[in-house]
Amino acid sequence: MTPRSWICVSIAALVLTGCGGDSDDDAATTTPTQQDRGVVAQVASYELVIDRDQRFLVGLFSDDRGMVSHGSAELTFSFLGEEGNMLDEPTPGPDAMATFVPVPGSPESTNSESAAFTSPSEARGVYGAEAVRFDRAGFWEVAVDIEIDGTQHSATAAFDVREESHVPVPGDPAPRTQNLLPGDPDAPPDAVDSRAEDDGTVPDPELHEETVATAIDAGRPVMVVVSTPVYCVSRFCGPITDTVQELAQEYGEQMDFVHLEVFKDFEANTLNKAAVEWIWPDRQGEPAEPWVFLVDASGTVIERWDNVASERNLTEAVQAVVEGIA
Repeated sequence: MTPRSWICVSIAALVLTGCGGDSDDDAATTTPTQQDRGVVAQVASYELVIDRDQRFLVGLFSDDRGMVSHGSAELTFSFLGEEGNMLDEPTPGPDAMATFVPVPGSPESTNSESAAFTSPSEARGVYGAEAVRFDRAGFWEVAVDIEIDGTQHSATAAFDVREESHVPVPGDPAPRTQNLLPGDPDAPPDAVDSRAEDDGTVPDPELHEETVATAIDAGRPVMVVVSTPVYCVSRFCGPITDTVQELAQEYGEQMDFVHLEVFKDFEANTLNKAAVEWIWPDRQGEPAEPWVFLVDASGTVIERWDNVASERNLTEAVQAVVEGIA
């Protein structure tokens, strides 16, 4: 399947958890299981691997009552087996507590401690658990238990765990990307930013002032957001990109911020080389976005966020970096 067709298909399956309109990876394209009065769980993580503490994302919604937002949910994991060797009985795995992760720009609730069914105008987001570790590759299942409006609900969803990561993880050297900049004769405006005007004006100039390579070579920390605000379907890429721009306006003196547009030519289904270096470097699996990466002054990836990153997630990470170099 081509990159563009994969993005559209996966979003059609999960409008809830996509990028600022975007996609998700093999781990997020499983068919959701419906239980207990129509509550559905859908794994929203793009990439899950063995033997690593990592964030796990799951979205909850109902066909007739809307998204599930706010509060927290209990997660219980089970190993189902490998392709061609599924287990007769699932093997119990780890458990975790997941809290609601709102999409940037999602309205705040006055009752955020209790889970509730909401419309997109009231809240949008997923549930995230930190430091989840899987001990074997193959097919897994998550069972989600949550109290919604005073009633207990349960749902399950299957997902895939890989042997190794295909996207940079904390501890990896950051790609020294020579990304396209406004005015580049080899790049049409929308290859720099899909929201660019015909004259090359971009709505987020703070994110298109220099290359990732320049920032790393200068010994400055850099936050990299890989997204396509116009061509994402679920409309999460735009809010996340806007949040990174706001951080650039506030912290741009201390560190750098770069937006990498996914498509060089959307109609021709051609990806930008710079984006590929971050989200599809070995051409394994399928590319997914949005992603946000935080790189320290030595050029090492120190944090990454797939699919959904809240304003708090990103702001606290930037503040920690800035305080460390102050």
